Amino acid sequence: MSRPVHLAANALVSARGLSVVEATVAILAGETACAQRRLGERTFPYFALPFAENDWLKRAEQACAALRAQLSGLAAETPLFVASSSFQMGLFEQQRQYFDLPRACASFADELANWLGLSGSRTCFSNACVSGFSALDAAATLIAAGIIDDALVLGVELANASTLAGFASMELLSPDVCRPFDRQRNGLVLGEALAAVHLTAQPGAWRIAGLSVGLDAYSTTGPDPQGGPIAAAAVHCLKTAKTEPADIQLIKLQAAGSPGTDLAEANALRQVFGDALPPLVSLKPYLGHTLGASGIAELSALLACLDAGFIPGTPGFSEIDPDIGLSPTLSVEPRHIDRLLLNLIGFGGGLANLVVERA
Repeated sequence: MSRPVHLAANALVSARGLSVVEATVAILAGETACAQRRLGERTFPYFALPFAENDWLKRAEQACAALRAQLSGLAAETPLFVASSSFQMGLFEQQRQYFDLPRACASFADELANWLGLSGSRTCFSNACVSGFSALDAAATLIAAGIIDDALVLGVELANASTLAGFASMELLSPDVCRPFDRQRNGLVLGEALAAVHLTAQPGAWRIAGLSVGLDAYSTTGPDPQGGPIAAAAVHCLKTAKTEPADIQLIKLQAAGSPGTDLAEANALRQVFGDALPPLVSLKPYLGHTLGASGIAELSALLACLDAGFIPGTPGFSEIDPDIGLSPTLSVEPRHIDRLLLNLIGFGGGLANLVVERA
């Protein structure tokens, strides 16, 4: 048995506001302002959620309340698929207590489900930046097989010092701004977000046409600079979607401003699409790199922009890198998109691709 899997609703709480509607308005207006976080003697730009609450757990609950307010018609028994690269790490830091993994992650999934009013099964995914699409893949597979009818896929990434310190120690963070594909790109700008998509077997405006996950084993910290594994993963996804490269009308890039990963992604895209590349867009200058939540957060934001009839621009880009030779969209464009490809490239070699099309 194989059934179509549709996206019934999407929700987002991010640096761009407390709803996906607020985020859409802000993105189409080109808003990219972000806060800062101090780490020792260094300060880094950081896309923080707009909450004044300092208590980590209360702040997380507020974010869930804002997310739940955007979701309607969700049965209490709906299974929950949680994607995160840090779960409640910030809470452990605040409490200064020991914790047991993976049991601690499971306990936080229970907390999230309670805040969202869900009593169904809970499943956790934590494989760096591709966590969201891994969770999406599992949920969609179960729906397509007729095992479940609905699922809520939740991307969660909340502030903590451990993640920031880890990326800073490897000198992967930008000291100023995210510059996707730009010649002067100098690193990532991290952020936090809660995002959700409601998957269902019932007809909806968008459906999942193809979804695949893969692995780039070139290095523990970066992809093959030639882009071969990234290209192979994208081709596999297009095949599962029964879609030709020429049918893709928009590509949501991973492009986070990383010198190596941006180059590898560009090389991969050329291998797949040749010189006939569709428009390219990166959402990280608006939301920050939200790591385990990024797949769901960027999917939610982008579909909302497309439902409004626009392709977002990509701030932070000003000069073509001759090694990349590609330019993302620079300003908002009114355009109707029926089929798009979304790329994720994760730290540690994770790859994920998603083709979404209007039903």
